[in-house]
Amino acid sequence: MEMNSLDQKGGSVAVLADYRKPMKHPVMAELLDHWEALRAGRMAPRRSEIDPRKIEIALSHAFILEQTHPTAARFRIAGMRLCDTIGMELRGMPAHALIDLPDRDRFNYLIAGLFKTPEIVELSLSEPGCHPARPCEMLLLPMTNDAGEIARILGALVYETQQVQAPTRFKIEKLRRTRIITQTAERQEMPMGFAEAAPDFEPATPQDAAKSGSRPYLRLVASRDPKD
Repeated sequence: MEMNSLDQKGGSVAVLADYRKPMKHPVMAELLDHWEALRAGRMAPRRSEIDPRKIEIALSHAFILEQTHPTAARFRIAGMRLCDTIGMELRGMPAHALIDLPDRDRFNYLIAGLFKTPEIVELSLSEPGCHPARPCEMLLLPMTNDAGEIARILGALVYETQQVQAPTRFKIEKLRRTRIITQTAERQEMPMGFAEAAPDFEPATPQDAAKSGSRPYLRLVASRDPKD
């Protein structure tokens, strides 16, 4: 199943069960395989489960985004090769810093959607004014925190050149979105990978527990697009 050009419906949407991994670049394949193995039927793996040793090929091209606003995110971590290729330090920069101005609203909407209704997002990008065009791909994958909430986005960007003229802004040419359907309960134990320090907290009282109630772990995730 190939990615379709952007149209009025915003691109192609697949169901995870029918997913065929159209991205063939080893960076993308390694990152997606590791994410999917850790997910194990859940909505998404926890951010602390990601093991950098298992994504050695992808690591220098990878990044992690954190939400700073309901419709915005920034780079929390960015690989050295990615920063060298783009020609600037990305840590702390808004996620849309790599996207051409006319496409930023669509990109920000996709990012916001990942935090609300997570899905796999693949983008085929191009550098405006570059002839002949050089292939550029971006992969975005949701990650949860210990409470089961989407808290980070794991991604990677691969550009088939040694370096571009900074600052570079990529145009969105094609996209593919894949719905995620959960199948199993959250696992309680996990290896330490991209773990972050837990915030301070006060123990809950029995009264708090009685008020909170219970929440189901099964969740069907549907994709949305402003032009669907």
